Amino acid sequence: MCERLVNLPNIRETSLDDGLIEALIPDSAPTLLPSGAIIRMDTHNIGGLRRLGAPHWDWDFPQRRRWETADIAILVFVYRRDKLVAKKIGLLQSKRLFPTNHDVEDEDEIGFLHGMNAFIRRDGQQAAAALHRTYSFDESCTFAAIQAGHRQVELIDTLNRDFGKAVFYLLYAPPELPYAITYPLRQRIRVDDIPVGNRVVDADNVHRALAELNDGQSPTFSLLKSACVGRDWPLETWAADLLLTCQVGQQFDDSNDDRVRYFLERRSGPIGAALAASITLPDEV
Repeated sequence: MCERLVNLPNIRETSLDDGLIEALIPDSAPTLLPSGAIIRMDTHNIGGLRRLGAPHWDWDFPQRRRWETADIAILVFVYRRDKLVAKKIGLLQSKRLFPTNHDVEDEDEIGFLHGMNAFIRRDGQQAAAALHRTYSFDESCTFAAIQAGHRQVELIDTLNRDFGKAVFYLLYAPPELPYAITYPLRQRIRVDDIPVGNRVVDADNVHRALAELNDGQSPTFSLLKSACVGRDWPLETWAADLLLTCQVGQQFDDSNDDRVRYFLERRSGPIGAALAASITLPDEV
C-alpha cells in the first residue's frame, strides 16, 4: 500500500483498502506452515456504499449510521481436523495521512450515483496544475478524516465496550517521513525500505490523543506517534503475530454470532472488505 500511496499521493482512502485486499489474493491458497498447521485465506471486497460515509438521501436514511465503525474485517477460524474450535475477529478503521497541501480525492457521493459519467463527460480544458504538482508529507501532516468530537469516535468506543475490543485504526502513510512526490513522475516509484508505512494502532490511544484537541481538529502524525508508543504495529505484525496468536481482537461464539453477522453478511452492513484466515491445526496439537 505504501507503493500505491507514493505513486498516487492524492488517492482516496477506500482505494487503499481495495489495494490491500487485492494484494493478499495471490497468497490465499492453502499453505503448510513449519509447525504443521495449514492456513488458507479467503478475501471478499464489496466496496460500494462504504464510499458514501453517511449518505444524505431520503432513500438511504435508515442505513446512514451503519457506515462509521470500521472498513475492513479480519476473521480467524481455528480447526482441529474438521471441527471448528475457535473463532475471533479484528476490525480495522482505515485512515490515510494527508499531504501538506491537503489535496486528496473526495468520496464523491453524486459521482457515485451517476456512475462513469465523470469519465465520459470531460471538461473542455485540462488543469495544468494537476499535471505539475508536489505532494509533501512530514510529521506535521494530519490524518484529516479523524476528527475530535466526531460521532465515529463515540461509535468505536461503544462497540469496543459492548462487543469487546475489536476495532483498531489502520493508518496509511508513506514509507518514511519526510517524503515528497513531484508530478509528473518520470517512472513508477518502487518502495523497499519501510520504516513508517502502514501501521495499526490502538483505538484507545488515538481517542486519548483526540481528547486533547478541540472538536473538529485532526491529529498530526507526530501526535499519534507519541500517543501510541507501545501500541503501534506494522500491519503484518498486528495480523500475523498478534491477531493470529489471540493477543488482540475479540473471540466470538454462538452467543454473539448475531453481532458479527450484522457486520458482515448484509450489503448494508458497515464493513466493505473482509479477510478470513482458516487455520487447521496439526494432529499432534
